Amino acid sequence: MPELPEVETVRASLARDLVGKKVKSAAVTNGRVVRRHKSAKEFRAALEGHTIKSVERLGKNLVVGLDNASHLVIHLGMSGQLLRAKGPKDPKPKHTHVVFTFTPAGELRYVDPRTFGELYVSTPPSEGEPVEISKFARLSIGGEGLALRKVVPELAHLGLDPLEDQIGWDRLAAVLRSRTTPLKTVLTDQDIIAGIGNIYADEILFASGLRFDRPSDSLSTIEIRRLHRSTIEILNEAIKHGGSTLDDEQFVDPDGKPGGYQAFHQVYNREGLPCFECRTPIERVVFRQRSTFFCPKCQS
Repeated sequence: MPELPEVETVRASLARDLVGKKVKSAAVTNGRVVRRHKSAKEFRAALEGHTIKSVERLGKNLVVGLDNASHLVIHLGMSGQLLRAKGPKDPKPKHTHVVFTFTPAGELRYVDPRTFGELYVSTPPSEGEPVEISKFARLSIGGEGLALRKVVPELAHLGLDPLEDQIGWDRLAAVLRSRTTPLKTVLTDQDIIAGIGNIYADEILFASGLRFDRPSDSLSTIEIRRLHRSTIEILNEAIKHGGSTLDDEQFVDPDGKPGGYQAFHQVYNREGLPCFECRTPIERVVFRQRSTFFCPKCQS
């Protein structure tokens, strides 16, 4: 599943191209991907004729702001892609479910073989209507995340976004010490920390020297500070390299280019290979029904 670095890679690419364009049409050929709407017609009507004002991200969600204060929210799910095209003559990939056409030119196709992703248009709450924002997100001391949650209530439940919400190590400590669950569970729970999934949880924990099954309330101050720093550094480094594209080659940016951060993975998908730090073979275990990779020595 695309995680924060992959979604941010897509966001940055689209922001350079889409802002200022008008949605001429939104053709839907698979209603499952717009399932929050009563019909594909309702989805199209909420978009067509409106100009794109911004392209933002919160957690694993792309949030496209429109000129009527509503937002198109796109979650890529496990296999979703957003691909540019010059026009209708460009061959459409298999599993193309939504095609956006823009004025003055260009198309954007939503492709999703497994259809776990979704697209929907969110309308802002009425004036004075309360929005219940996640208690973890409310720990933020800055950034754009809180403002986005207030106008897209469907995302208000999301926990802290490591890059869109500003939080110091001391507030991260309050989050961790309020839980007794394993560290990897906390890192990948979107209601606590939004945007991190299986790949980057493993990489962050390795960089922090912490085991995946360590109770989150057992960390010392030094360990929490190390985890905080590693989280920001790993995510930013992954973004710099365009995210990670694994062996299935599922993730690509809107121009069809794969990410490059997989070449820098320290533990993920490296079972049996020597640790780059200590040469101990990387181990893989199934934890909470997902593969987890770690170094048994560096993360003892």
